[in-house]
Amino acid sequence: MTETQPYPATRRPELHLIYASAHLPIPNEDDLRGCLYHSGDDQPATARLIWAQQDAQRCLGTAAFGGHELHVAGQSIPLPREVIDQTVMVSPWQGQIKAAMRQHQAHISLVYGQGSPDPVEQMAALYSLACAFAGEDLLGVVNVNAWTAHPPADFLTAQSITGYRQKIPFNLWFGYVRFFTDADAYWLVTKGHHIFDVPDLAYRVQPGEDSDEIIRLFINVFYYLYEQDVVATAGDTLEISGSGEQLIFSEVTELEEVLLGPAGTLVLSKYNAPQ
Repeated sequence: MTETQPYPATRRPELHLIYASAHLPIPNEDDLRGCLYHSGDDQPATARLIWAQQDAQRCLGTAAFGGHELHVAGQSIPLPREVIDQTVMVSPWQGQIKAAMRQHQAHISLVYGQGSPDPVEQMAALYSLACAFAGEDLLGVVNVNAWTAHPPADFLTAQSITGYRQKIPFNLWFGYVRFFTDADAYWLVTKGHHIFDVPDLAYRVQPGEDSDEIIRLFINVFYYLYEQDVVATAGDTLEISGSGEQLIFSEVTELEEVLLGPAGTLVLSKYNAPQ
């Protein structure tokens, strides 16, 4: 990806479900309960769906379960092209999958309203609600905040969603986007960290460097900042445990319009300490 006008991100977790057919699914509360995690005491999950409007062309309502309240809005029209270009088309999936998602005919937007201050629980709640709207026509899950999208596959099952509470699914909830500066070098930047109140991270990848290793580095730094509640600023250094490698954080000084995230972006580079 070289040039783009970023579609605005939000501070509130949200997902967009995209469908092959122009007819929207019409789930009920039993469908939603079937998507929720049931604890070992076998108590049935409680769930409510309250509709202001619901038919095969348009829906508007709220969902409540497990102390969460989420908003639902759907229409029998595709998402704006700029949204698809920024999410589906830069996602890491195969061309055939992305081409199918690009041809969607309808969408449903799910927005987290209130309930839990924990972003992991907020995202898990969104996926639980998405599960209730899944079906044969569902082509993908679009996350504008993270500049990414993914096919439904088995990512929307109650069992998978329970696992997300134990281990963040980085390949689903965050985007890793390339912005080329010349034929060989490019910026690799995270997208979506701001939902977790963590700055996004950027790294200038040079010829011969492995982008997968940089992504693993991003994940390690995210865990450090998020789980330790660390506030990092430009000039701070960090040693990666077990590797002896030191990094330095710095400010973004170019391509600000695409590299800067809503919670800021820190550039990572390898640090050579003075001898």
